[in-house]
Amino acid sequence: MEPQMLEKIISTLANKNDEIQNFSDTLSHTLKGVQANSSNVIAELDEEFDGLYSILDEMKESMTNSIKQEQAHKSQELQNQLSQCSNALENSEELLEFAARSLDIKDPEEFSKVENHIKSKTQLLVFSATLIFIW
Repeated sequence: MEPQMLEKIISTLANKNDEIQNFSDTLSHTLKGVQANSSNVIAELDEEFDGLYSILDEMKESMTNSIKQEQAHKSQELQNQLSQCSNALENSEELLEFAARSLDIKDPEEFSKVENHIKSKTQLLVFSATLIFIW
């Protein structure tokens, strides 16, 4: 082989070597860019989701507080009604005992007074019970 031909091959190989090196440098630079861009996008995504989680946590806390307040309010109302029912039941039992004892009264005038008292107390108890059930 002639030296000129060998020089031409060497020159072509050197040029191709430079092209490959340049392409390799470009690929390396592109890879670093992709990695950097991916890291940035992931960081932005993390930040966005952290913000969303924060908003969701605030909403959860607010809704939980609302539910707890509503529960406390309803529980208090039900406790009040239960207390009123207990009082009404106790008054009714006392009136029932009083009415049963009044059956032993022999004096018509005294019996009439007791009867009127029992009627008025019964009306009051019925009215109170009606108010309890309306709630």
